[in-house]
Amino acid sequence: MPYRLSSRRSGFNLFACVPFIAFISALTLLTGCQEDDRGTHTTVLRASELANGRLDMATGGLLETLGQGKQANSSAKEAKPPKALSWSAPQTREDGSALKPGQIAGFRIYYRLRYEKRFSVIPVNNPQRTSQPLTDLPPGAYEFAITTVDAEGLESRRSPAVMVDLI
Repeated sequence: MPYRLSSRRSGFNLFACVPFIAFISALTLLTGCQEDDRGTHTTVLRASELANGRLDMATGGLLETLGQGKQANSSAKEAKPPKALSWSAPQTREDGSALKPGQIAGFRIYYRLRYEKRFSVIPVNNPQRTSQPLTDLPPGAYEFAITTVDAEGLESRRSPAVMVDLI
């Protein structure tokens, strides 16, 4: 027996309208909603400015640590190498006891190119001198450390190394 399609006109069918009603309701609710990202997101330009500011602060701190100081209106690539290595004479010995200026006989500057294994030494026999020109060294990436020698010939431990690029 073949199937017959017939139409029943029996009134309003609510279940047939549910998807349509849900669609219309969703559109009505979403019409007035727009995301305003101005208050929550940073523009690309502002993010770049913030990143550059942080980089400048970090670079300035690093250059200050190396004794090179940050120059106005210059980037890290344009920083000039230091013309001299300078230091402060210690006021105490390693054991914490006082080290008076008259007890210091001089200093020893240890240096090497970063790829070398051995250090060279520059003796500084004048205890009043607290700087050493770097103009006689050929260009390269150097590592420097310094020790203090007292009047009895005792030498302190080396200072923490300072990296300097001479161009």
